[in-house]
Amino acid sequence: MDAEGSGRSPAQRRWELGHRGFGGGRLIAVCLSLLLVLSLAGGAWLGASDDAEDAGRDSIYKYLALWEEVLRLIRGSYVEETDGRSLTAGAMDGVTDALDPFSVYVPASEVESYLAAREVGRRHSGVLVLKERGIAHVVAVDGGSPAEIAGLEPGDIVAGINGRSSRAMPLWELRRQLAGPVGSELTLELVRRGSSIEASLTLDEYEPLPPEFEEIRGVGVLRISSFGSGTTAQVEALLDGYAGDSLLIDLRGVAGGSAEAAYAVAGLFAGGELGSLIDREDRKLETFEGAGGLYSGDIEVLTDRSSQGPAEILTAVLRQAVDADHSGESTFGYAGTLQQIALSNGGGVLETTAAFYTDPEGERLNRRIRVSDERRLGMLAFRERDDGSDPVLDEALDLIWGILEAPAEPNQQ
Repeated sequence: MDAEGSGRSPAQRRWELGHRGFGGGRLIAVCLSLLLVLSLAGGAWLGASDDAEDAGRDSIYKYLALWEEVLRLIRGSYVEETDGRSLTAGAMDGVTDALDPFSVYVPASEVESYLAAREVGRRHSGVLVLKERGIAHVVAVDGGSPAEIAGLEPGDIVAGINGRSSRAMPLWELRRQLAGPVGSELTLELVRRGSSIEASLTLDEYEPLPPEFEEIRGVGVLRISSFGSGTTAQVEALLDGYAGDSLLIDLRGVAGGSAEAAYAVAGLFAGGELGSLIDREDRKLETFEGAGGLYSGDIEVLTDRSSQGPAEILTAVLRQAVDADHSGESTFGYAGTLQQIALSNGGGVLETTAAFYTDPEGERLNRRIRVSDERRLGMLAFRERDDGSDPVLDEALDLIWGILEAPAEPNQQ
């Protein structure tokens, strides 16, 4: 074994080689991706003036001309014959990767199978895997799911699936693999905190865990594992009659689900207009309101880097509408709606066409909801110990008790 490869497992070497430098086809794909991203940037939600928009349109033509020049140069001087279709597909993968982790380009030949996989979603795996800058990583693992049984953890890098490097897999193919038929077996090569791990994932149907409630050290702890059609009624039933001074809402590891359900849960605690779904033309597509009144004590929201989408909606609304405290880790940073847009060649692009906002300030939920330094707790990789204890939850309860036990400030005369 050479010195460079000593001490590294096959999965680690495969992942490192796939992400080390750019040569040959990778350089072409990156160049084309960059040019396409720049050309499409004029369509971003910039909210600029008409003059700025005119300047943006001028720059688009410049970048498109540059892209055409790069293509001509590659075809005329690159050492190997090039395939225009593969170049375009690689460039489009780079474009959607640069937009956000959820946008995806699907070639025409794969649209039908991808749509079928999208319909299944994560119902057979229980794991959310995204690609950012070409790296496939686990964002969240549902409790009680096949992925949890297989031992997957948030933060794992997926180096390969069934012997194939994930670097070569576009996002649509990763999703299709994880949405395969019930009973399918996937061998995953993972990199976790510098170590190589192999996991066997058997796809199967599973039921998302319902909300749970218990009092710990005199504080009500509400654990929401998913946001579905019945979540609001379940939360309301669990908290019926609870009159403690503090309530901790644990949203760690919650990614995806129904945004409408998240607003409905928020509406149990806060009244009035809670937020809106707004498109790029600033049109309100939907507005969400609540009645409030379920609980009147202090609320603490606990998140981590897996908290995404509906979990971020609930966090943001409670922070704004009822002045809830926020501890743990800053959230993932994405709450929007995706739309499949057909292309002239039969392919498709799945892209974010509207985003959720909080009212009345109108903050768009497309960035991480950050935790203040004094309320930052633990690290994602060590969220829970092997013995079943939860040190981050203990730290959050310590914070609450520190506030409860703090002496009241004397009245100023």
